[in-house]
Amino acid sequence: MRAIVQDRYGHADSLRLVDVEMPVPDATDVLLRVRSASVNSLDWRIMSGRPFIGRFLGFGLTRPKRRIRGVDVAGEVVAVRKSDSRFKVGDAVYGLGSGSFAEYVAADERELSKKPDSVSFDDAATLGIAASTALQALRDRGHVRPGQSVAITGAGSGVGTFAVQLAKWMGARVTGVTRSANVEWLRSVGADVVVDYDQADFTRGPDRFDVIVDISGLNGMGALLRILKPGGTLVCVGGRGSFGRFVKAGLRRRLLRQPTWGLLAKPNVEDMAQLGSLVVQGSLKPAVDRVYSLAEAPEAMARAELRQARGKLVIHVS
Repeated sequence: MRAIVQDRYGHADSLRLVDVEMPVPDATDVLLRVRSASVNSLDWRIMSGRPFIGRFLGFGLTRPKRRIRGVDVAGEVVAVRKSDSRFKVGDAVYGLGSGSFAEYVAADERELSKKPDSVSFDDAATLGIAASTALQALRDRGHVRPGQSVAITGAGSGVGTFAVQLAKWMGARVTGVTRSANVEWLRSVGADVVVDYDQADFTRGPDRFDVIVDISGLNGMGALLRILKPGGTLVCVGGRGSFGRFVKAGLRRRLLRQPTWGLLAKPNVEDMAQLGSLVVQGSLKPAVDRVYSLAEAPEAMARAELRQARGKLVIHVS
């Protein structure tokens, strides 16, 4: 099969499209014919080997532990190992499958959900890490309730565009913070208020928020805490200095009793099924910036690493 592989850490030019052996599913895996995948910040962080501590936490110390890039996947089941599997050959599914930038991937069935017929493979492939991160940040850490005010930094990103829509679905008034090029587009995604960070620092404005989901990492944690309402919550989910911010958020919460959380999402079947249902209902619409072929995956990864993407980048495989 064809796959995008990487044998050394680096930039997008370290990725190659080559022929490799088919994956062999283990006892809990199903073999998928990949129809679509999508790009996450996790993919280019593994590609680059940054932050360095990630190499000790599973990336691989001197080279990527897994040669084939990609995590989010949507595809068709072509082989099943378990006699009591939730899936059968021919089922259309979506979720997580490490090594999804390939024609086939072995994916743990515990990390997959059945794809609704009305949801395209391209859209379904976006509902893994980014959408799960947005949902868990708002629901599990922010505890967003109807009528609350929610600010989302990096709102034009993959996680951000899902977070804007999910916060609106939860009944919140949403302020999205993004760069100049995304302002009008982000309004169309659903933000009530859009702040152009190239023109203004929203932490110096008059507005106060019940929940802030910090995706960009461009603002200091102290500045974000100052614009929280009493009883408010700050959730850090990524962006520049993400690992350090996770540590700082934990230390502030434990030592200073400040309402700060770092989130590393744990996608699960129930959340992915709910996200798929929201797409069917029209409450959630994946914001797809561009669709690439498998051979163009290095181009997509380069765009993602430069943080040029608006919403999600999709790899259409077949």
